[in-house]
Amino acid sequence: MALHYHPGQIEVQEEANTRPVADMLAHWVGPVGLFASVADLIVLATQRETGELRFASVSGPAPLVDVVGDSAISLPNLELPYDDDGSLAGGIAISLAQLRRARLNGRVSLDEQGWTLEADEAFTNCRKYLAPSVALSETPHAGPVSREPISISDSWLEQVVAGAETSFLASISPYGQPDVSHRGGLPGFLQLDADMGTLRWEEYVGDGMLKSAGNVRATGHVALLILDLATGDAVELVGRAGYITRRRYEEARHSGLEQHGERYPVQGAIDMRIESANRLTGLTSPRRRLEKALRVTSKSTTDQQAPQ
Repeated sequence: MALHYHPGQIEVQEEANTRPVADMLAHWVGPVGLFASVADLIVLATQRETGELRFASVSGPAPLVDVVGDSAISLPNLELPYDDDGSLAGGIAISLAQLRRARLNGRVSLDEQGWTLEADEAFTNCRKYLAPSVALSETPHAGPVSREPISISDSWLEQVVAGAETSFLASISPYGQPDVSHRGGLPGFLQLDADMGTLRWEEYVGDGMLKSAGNVRATGHVALLILDLATGDAVELVGRAGYITRRRYEEARHSGLEQHGERYPVQGAIDMRIESANRLTGLTSPRRRLEKALRVTSKSTTDQQAPQ
């Protein structure tokens, strides 16, 4: 199940001089089944007929999914707000408390047992930039309960964006495959300009695959999901974006993990023009931030960064 990079991803890898490590990690899978089985949050994205990406999720106490073989997860007895049986979907299974995340991209299907995501791509990511939190619900929850269009200048939206530490980026490949990746940082890392209708954030140094950045470069279609932990609601911003490379390695990068002298070294930046904003009521069960838990950044040792 090796990853196959499209021209947009190869372009940004070449700009950053990370092609060797990207090619190496194309064959990395990692303990996807284990990470999915301990996840207390599953975020899914599909593309609508209009071209817009939109989110749904399942949250609550682990295990939320049944792991089927090496590349599929099923969500039994949960009624997701989907009408997309057979559609391409991107997903991330994440435990923010344990700093574990696995990405699964493929196709969703529905039968009498529930929803299944059969992945053509499945791999784990490192532990960097996750703000530890834990789901408070004792039962599984599928959301959103409702999706309401709101103004970009809505005060609740501005408050959630300003205080955000946890968000998820949905992007899409030239072949129509959605992908969901985590985006985290200190409050203020998401820079909203409501008057201009734009959102900007810096992309921190990751593993060098630049998979989402390459999708953005190739197609420009994005959606960003920003969690309001206390309520379980979320901001969903949909629009078009561009990616700019800021860091190029003088010597080709060969390692997926690096220790830096700064916590949040910048690899690039994404500028997004917001076309629509939604409040997703009841997207997840409410969560509690674990203030004293370990927070892994690029300043952490590579052993701490590694999936475990």
